[in-house]
Amino acid sequence: MLKVYHAQNTRSVRIVWLCEELGIPYDLKAMKFAPEDLQSEAYLAIHPLGKVPSIDDDGLILNESGAIAQYLLAKHGKGQLEPKAGTPEHGKYLHWFHFAEATFMVPLGNIAQHSFIRPEDQRIPQVAAEAVESAKKMLAILDRELADKDYICGEAFTAADVMLGYDLLLCKLFGLLTEDYPNVNAYFALLGERPAFQKATA
Repeated sequence: MLKVYHAQNTRSVRIVWLCEELGIPYDLKAMKFAPEDLQSEAYLAIHPLGKVPSIDDDGLILNESGAIAQYLLAKHGKGQLEPKAGTPEHGKYLHWFHFAEATFMVPLGNIAQHSFIRPEDQRIPQVAAEAVESAKKMLAILDRELADKDYICGEAFTAADVMLGYDLLLCKLFGLLTEDYPNVNAYFALLGERPAFQKATA
């Protein structure tokens, strides 16, 4: 059975959420977001950087959340949660799918590192402040994009919403989802109604 290594409020939320949406059976390996779990010798054999998510699918170990999502979609999706490959719709889907990690997660990661994760004497307040401003720009872009549709790719929920939904979970935790972004707030509320999201964030 697919093993999913997961710690609360980390990128592994995406993988648990996607498994729930697709109905993929999985063995959840719950971990603490702490060195005793993530830096243990046993887990470093799974993920040399001591991060989550990781999956072990009958001996195939993958660590990158976006790559894991694409692998699971290809293996189990049967065309679900993504537009048909090679279409303009699929191009836009890929744009937002990868925007979530390659672009939006950069400032969010810096906020986390320099506000919560690193020891206080290693935090750089200016980095955190600049990251907040960058994240606000991302939220403004999303707010414009979501002005006339329910989901990021239109009326249908896709795996791009899973990728972005985790980013917005962090924005909520960081106090960034203010009334300045009404469309983003409505979108995140819609995502929050999904049972698979609720299971992944429980």
